[in-house]
Amino acid sequence: VNSAKMRSTRRLCGAPNGLRMDEFEERKKKILGPIYFESGIALYTCQTFEYSIGYFLYLSARLGTEGLDLQQLSAILDDDEKKTAGQLIHMVKKYVKISEDTKSSLVDALKARNKIIHRYLIDNSERFADLAEHEKIIDEIRSLRRSVQKGDKCLAPFIKSLAFAVEGIDIDEEQDELKRQFMRDTNIH
Repeated sequence: VNSAKMRSTRRLCGAPNGLRMDEFEERKKKILGPIYFESGIALYTCQTFEYSIGYFLYLSARLGTEGLDLQQLSAILDDDEKKTAGQLIHMVKKYVKISEDTKSSLVDALKARNKIIHRYLIDNSERFADLAEHEKIIDEIRSLRRSVQKGDKCLAPFIKSLAFAVEGIDIDEEQDELKRQFMRDTNIH
């Protein structure tokens, strides 16, 4: 309780007395930019992982996996129904036959995802003012992100096969087209 109370009073929320807010915010953005950048990439990785789990379940339901409700999973993908990443993983473990290694990767990825989403920045905010800590913080975020990516990658071959079998979608082709479009649309002269 004391450490949580102390952390809550030491956040970099507002400008210190005598310093203009815009000056403080500009310095914070400049100094913490690399940490926020890595955090943003990690956040995107977490969202991709969560979507992959939902899409895997949706494709499994389309294939006729017993116990999975196609309408519910469609609503989850459309963001009309809410399920946490943990609830989605529980559904995978309950309804889809996967290896113990895959289950373990998903659970490890979920733990890393939850730490990124719910705790990492706030738990380490005191370290932000110490420039010597910045590379360590970035390395820790990257390590957590790699754990999430590992969980996502263990589902990738199943998703590729199911997407092609059930929907006629070539995931590799779709990803290549998105990359080409990104490179074309962001070409700055």
